[in-house]
Amino acid sequence: MLVVMKSTIAATLSLIYSAIALPAAEPLRVLPSNWQYQITSLRGPGCPDFGKDPDVGRTTRLTFGQNTMDGSEIYYWFVAYPHLRVDLAENDHVWCETELSYEEFKDVTQTVKSADYRLRLHKNGTRVIATYDLENSVQAMFKFTYEEANKKSITDVITWNGPLASGQYQKEDSSAGRKEEIYKLPKCGAGKIKFRTELSITGKKGLKGFVASEHSKDTAGIEQYYGIQQGFSYDWENCDK
Repeated sequence: MLVVMKSTIAATLSLIYSAIALPAAEPLRVLPSNWQYQITSLRGPGCPDFGKDPDVGRTTRLTFGQNTMDGSEIYYWFVAYPHLRVDLAENDHVWCETELSYEEFKDVTQTVKSADYRLRLHKNGTRVIATYDLENSVQAMFKFTYEEANKKSITDVITWNGPLASGQYQKEDSSAGRKEEIYKLPKCGAGKIKFRTELSITGKKGLKGFVASEHSKDTAGIEQYYGIQQGFSYDWENCDK
């Protein structure tokens, strides 16, 4: 599915997502005409649904993208994890390892591949969208570890300390704000992205706390979680000819 890039990208839920850039305007922007992400692998208790039918229940999936139009080139793409949630009373730790493929194209129909740009990850850290309710002295922690091709890694941490609550609806937080490390894909035009998402919660016995996502019951009465969303940041640089 193709999605026109505006201030915010909205798209139907799928394992494959594409985007089309608007024509270049001042200031000159550095980005391909079209690009695509696809989930190619999932591993871990936080994502046991790879290959499952999304019409039966919500699955781990790519959801939407965000980008700026002012030349700052801030991009995020989000992945939703319906099984990634913790509760002091039930499960205090969960994780998922995700692999994405990335491809660049010259045209809207994605028939002509290109290698004019190199994708760069982590320019603006990691975002997370979730619901939570933490009593005093309860702590929840996200760890996002990006694996580079040379086996080095970059880790972002977002920590929430109670008392803290999102209310009924999800809220967004970000690790951005410190000097970010940049991971460049080894090749121009295409590549693999791997990251590990961990969520944990700690607190003394008797305290209450959870981190999850918005949810509702389906027609069969089964609770369906939308999924905590992780937004990875990226941008591009020109490739030398």
